[in-house]
Amino acid sequence: MTKERTNDADVIIVGGGPAGSALGALLAMDGHRTLIIEKDIHPRDHVGESLVPSTNLVFDRIGFLDKMNEEGFTHKPGAAWTGPRSPLWKFVEVWLFEYPIAGGPQPYTYNVERDAMDTLLLRHAHDKGAKVLQGVKVKQVLFEEGRAVGVRAHVADGWERDLYAKYVVDASGRRCLIANQLKMRHHDPSFNQFCIYSWFENVKQAPERLEGFSLFYFIGMNQAWAWQFPLRAGKTTVGVVLDKEDFQRSGQSHEEFFYSLVQKNDTLRDAMKDAKRIRPFWIEGDYSYTIDRFAGPGWLLAGDALRFVDPIFSSGGDVALFSALHSYETLTEVMRTGREASAFEAYHRRVETGADIWYDMISMFYKIQNLITKFVTSPRHRESFVRALQGNPYVLGAQERSRALLAEMQESYERVMATPGSLLRPWAMDPEKNGTLTCPTCLGVADYWPEDEAFMCRRCGAKTSAGGYRPAGAETVLPGV
Repeated sequence: MTKERTNDADVIIVGGGPAGSALGALLAMDGHRTLIIEKDIHPRDHVGESLVPSTNLVFDRIGFLDKMNEEGFTHKPGAAWTGPRSPLWKFVEVWLFEYPIAGGPQPYTYNVERDAMDTLLLRHAHDKGAKVLQGVKVKQVLFEEGRAVGVRAHVADGWERDLYAKYVVDASGRRCLIANQLKMRHHDPSFNQFCIYSWFENVKQAPERLEGFSLFYFIGMNQAWAWQFPLRAGKTTVGVVLDKEDFQRSGQSHEEFFYSLVQKNDTLRDAMKDAKRIRPFWIEGDYSYTIDRFAGPGWLLAGDALRFVDPIFSSGGDVALFSALHSYETLTEVMRTGREASAFEAYHRRVETGADIWYDMISMFYKIQNLITKFVTSPRHRESFVRALQGNPYVLGAQERSRALLAEMQESYERVMATPGSLLRPWAMDPEKNGTLTCPTCLGVADYWPEDEAFMCRRCGAKTSAGGYRPAGAETVLPGV
């Protein structure tokens, strides 16, 4: 007679980042045997990050906000941005708590050092009752007859152990353990972004009115921007995001290229004139991808393991914490009712819908970067825009509001594209690319080919008909798509 196997936990969570730690805390608080397996030993290096207001709701739910405030993370009441040649320290301001969040516990969020926050959050999960293993790498998820039943944990060469649970949640971040194992991960051709960043001292800060704000700088390149986030103890994280092709064609080192981009915005150049770098440059690229499914028999995905696009709207923390919350709600429902398939499908749809809205907002930013100010300063659109930046696009009301805003943005984009010479067009501020079209397929650069009477994308090769319009010269732009 075969002895029935004993599970090591009710739920095994792969990864001890924000998604895994928040989920672990929620499950343990509910009395479920929870095991978090993290390959690194915290604290671990990570870029400083700006959070959105919605994250307060999940932190409050797990009793973590007091620890965030005791730790002294920089309070963030809003975000602001400025153009390449705007007057020094003149920003468009978004006060993120201008419109109250239902159930919101405080009128600010945070700029954080992720190494410190992640360590604190993982310890919090342990304090709530989750078992935590650090320095243990999950090599693979174990499946039996198509169902996830556990993981193979690797501690050192020659030492491995199989651990079993009723459910496995992949919160392994951009490692995407289950998605890669099941071949569900795909590079997103619409985003070829490249990021260079570091920490600095002696960065000039914004006027007192904007204390704690996350600052963003447009640098005259359509698919590029820079950030400046104030951290604790006089530290500031500064970084640039741009199309990888622009760096590859520059022929410069990472450091040379970074400082060349700093010079493209007058206020950023002023902020950085006395700055001293205190950490090496971090380099990240090819980080945008899609995943086919967020749930399957015995498994769920959470956080970056289910999707990652671009950090312009600080959506990563929102996706991590709300996918953790909805994973918890889904798992507890299934453990109560036994109806797994329908609950897991509902989880996939709910999280996918929210992630898609973030994705579409980010895509729209890159299509109409020069039009963003118009919408946030418009009395008719301001509340919708601010609420979109607050996060939590997983509820029906927020989804409807965001979709309506996106539709109006798309209409504005089409009107601009129908106006030759408009300075609001994509690439209009980039002399090298002015006179081209933004590819509607992948957001790349498309050049006019007179023999085909069409625009052809440099990146994906897609053709867009000129619709009978014949540019008079290299500086003439297609009047619509």
